[in-house]
Amino acid sequence: MARFTEKYVRTDSQWVKITRDNQDKTFTFARGYEGQYQAKEIQTLSFKWVANWKEAIEKANRTIETYA
Repeated sequence: MARFTEKYVRTDSQWVKITRDNQDKTFTFARGYEGQYQAKEIQTLSFKWVANWKEAIEKANRTIETYA
């Protein structure tokens, strides 16, 4: 299994890049704005708090809704 896997959640004005690190057992959420390549906010959570991809995508959607 690859160490890192990534998924993106996008809207018209924002994006969240979700990176799963299987070795360190963490999910990292990087949030930014459309047209910008650098994240404005980065948060790393262990598998204890975000257990799988479904929960990670739900968290990304909630993050986007919070800053919409």
